Amino acid sequence: MALPPHLAAFRNRDFRYIWGANALGGASTWTFLIASQWYVLSESDKSVLVGLFTFASMLPYLLVSPIGGILADRTERKKLTAITQAGITISIVVTVLLSLFGVLNLWHLCILAFAAGCFRSTQESALVALVTNVVPEKTLLNAITLNSATRHGSRVIGMGLLLMTRVPLGEGLDITQFLLASSLLGSISLILIVRVQKRSTGESLPETGLLRGMIDGVKFIYTKHEVGIFIILVAFHCALVMSFDSILPVLTRDTLGSEDEFLLALLVLSFGCGAAVGTFLLAGIRSETGKGRLLLLTGIVSSLSPIALGLSSDISISFFASFLMGASQSMFMALTITYVQLATPDQFRGRVSSLYILHAGGIMAFSNLGYGELADTFTAPIILVITGGLFLIVFSSIGIWDKVLKSTIKGKYQILTADPD
Repeated sequence: MALPPHLAAFRNRDFRYIWGANALGGASTWTFLIASQWYVLSESDKSVLVGLFTFASMLPYLLVSPIGGILADRTERKKLTAITQAGITISIVVTVLLSLFGVLNLWHLCILAFAAGCFRSTQESALVALVTNVVPEKTLLNAITLNSATRHGSRVIGMGLLLMTRVPLGEGLDITQFLLASSLLGSISLILIVRVQKRSTGESLPETGLLRGMIDGVKFIYTKHEVGIFIILVAFHCALVMSFDSILPVLTRDTLGSEDEFLLALLVLSFGCGAAVGTFLLAGIRSETGKGRLLLLTGIVSSLSPIALGLSSDISISFFASFLMGASQSMFMALTITYVQLATPDQFRGRVSSLYILHAGGIMAFSNLGYGELADTFTAPIILVITGGLFLIVFSSIGIWDKVLKSTIKGKYQILTADPD
């Protein structure tokens, strides 16, 4: 059966398995994280501790992803993805056992979230490089976009699970059932990735040491302006408008009047639906002009939608703002990682992907920690309004002054044959 252009990459068998594995693996992670965040808030009544848990789950993107990038360039990428998915699933299973025995505490969650984050941050570099290798260049944006949809769109699966069970996660919390579901999703993800046939390795003969490999990757992104500018832009984007996970629980409780996890799950579900819709629409874009205009539009909407969420006390408006956040942020991230991959040679793709993840996830870790503490003093809506306004200023300034970003927005981005030297 013929597929529409939005789903062109699904013609590739290996991509279908990679996509399914990433979607279910992401759903596993989000089910674990969201349930745990509400558990922490319910038990402690402190947003700062939610920020601490979120920080622990995201810190590996800063500490571990550079090593993961080198592994993704020097080991077989499918095997690395399978091993890391097994590690994520085992971390969640341990959490299940602690919950079953009634001894689960915040420090357990932080340690296990950190362990799962270490595996996940290592896995993402290998997955991005593997996707780039299994599809032809003409469908690369489509493949990366569809794969990126799983990062935020997988929230739909995880939050749908929370809503279908509809067991309150408030007083007398028992999150065991959600952790069990999370481990099941992770197990299916592992089965799917094992079925991928493509063998992919960046450097067949690693002749340099680990430290030298990291330095070479950093040197490449900061001397290759076509790569560096998008990674810097993503760093600001993640620090200012994507680091809302730690303040979303207290926002739903204090501003929207939620007494359990229901509204939180709905907001996250709305965000995930926006991400799924946005990336599906992006997957059908072929022209450079269309991509450039979308980069500009999503950068602006990424700034304004958190402001709308922060200013709203109406549930329906909050859902719509969350939907726009999901759509704009996922499209913005998919576009930037595509431009980065197009300008990167294969032997550097694992390291460059890991550095991209480092700038995104590492910065989000510290931002979530800080915003979680600030929310107890200044409230979550104020943080959303200020950070949204700041990103609008940053994005506008870079768009005006940087030649690469300016030409990209005008649809004049050049696909380069990157020279590793």
